[in-house]
Amino acid sequence: MDRISRFKSEMLDLYSEVNLGLLLKKITAGIRGYLASEEASIFIFDPEKEELTFETATGANEKELKRIILKKGQGAAGWIAEKRRGVIIDDCSRDPRHTALTDRKTHFQTRSLLGVPVLMGERLLGVLEAVNKKKGKFSQADLRLMTRMASFLAIPLQNAVLIRQMLEKEKIEKELQIARSIQQSFLQQDPVVFPGLDISFLNIASSKVGGDYYEIMPLGARQIVFSINDVSGHGIPASLLMAVFRSNFVFNLSHGGDIAATIGYLNRLLAETTAANLYVTSFTCKLDMASGDLDYINAGHPPPLVVRANATLLLDVGGLAVGMFAAAEHPVSRFHLEPGDILVFYTDGVIETANEKDEEYSRERLATAVTTRRSLPAAALQAALIEDLTNFSRRGGFADDVTLMVVKYLGGK
Repeated sequence: MDRISRFKSEMLDLYSEVNLGLLLKKITAGIRGYLASEEASIFIFDPEKEELTFETATGANEKELKRIILKKGQGAAGWIAEKRRGVIIDDCSRDPRHTALTDRKTHFQTRSLLGVPVLMGERLLGVLEAVNKKKGKFSQADLRLMTRMASFLAIPLQNAVLIRQMLEKEKIEKELQIARSIQQSFLQQDPVVFPGLDISFLNIASSKVGGDYYEIMPLGARQIVFSINDVSGHGIPASLLMAVFRSNFVFNLSHGGDIAATIGYLNRLLAETTAANLYVTSFTCKLDMASGDLDYINAGHPPPLVVRANATLLLDVGGLAVGMFAAAEHPVSRFHLEPGDILVFYTDGVIETANEKDEEYSRERLATAVTTRRSLPAAALQAALIEDLTNFSRRGGFADDVTLMVVKYLGGK
């Protein structure tokens, strides 16, 4: 029985092996045994990134090797992936296709190498390598054997990779569900009743884990704080940043009621402890019911609307998002509300909702929708706005979180 027949016979159980780790260990063991090499390694090709990763490597340097990522055309494995054909390199020190990257990282000397692509039809799955022939040189017979081995291994390798991807996707989905649940638990759910105001608020979560956060916090019988915020990005990082923002926002505000001090503290905290691409657009205001004075800080957030009988105004005076620069200043601006004014707070998920023509809903459409329905109570007005947004989109859902707060100022005490 020739070598490939023996290999197929001994490795037939690989077709039922769905654990990628075990499969790769069996394959590398087979390569070392049948090619009489000191080392063996397998690269898996990522078609989206066009990268090769060391999925497994034998020997003492396995952990170091598995941290290495190669682009197509880089190193011998990259050359094999790009050309889609096997190669024998008798003296790696003299061959430009060999990269010393792996040797430098592992303090290992690659003297000779045999490598072949693993193909499923025209699709590249990975690269197999046998490193350092124990006796003599790799032969053309070795190359033919390795090529046949790669052909035999293509199906089980593809199946195992697909199963791992499926399991990883299921794991990510479960983690996202947990993150979504945690995020929703942060958001106020119970109605807020405050003398002189008619308040309604709503958050519609998209399929992603976003970072929309709002807060309504009475400060005694005379003052109330409204805050609407949007954390950059999606997923777990956005959810975690929102948790940090919320806990510090509530703590600082409840221990002083100063919106400037609260936003200033959060800005320094986030700027000094998070990555540059993690920040929060924020609009926070404190309303004095007796005077109608609204003190606000707009930190890079879409400006809320103030709709009154004969005009639509924007609360757009402000500065940078929270957490971008530790030294950034966030001045407090003042606006005077008149009885009958309607405050509309929203995140960009509202005005950037697109229809089938990729037209955005826009702030102008939102202002028009509020103006034409201004006589409705806050809850009914909010419901009408969401209906208008849904009818505009015609997509059966929203690509981003939609957060909307409607506050009708009925007058001071």
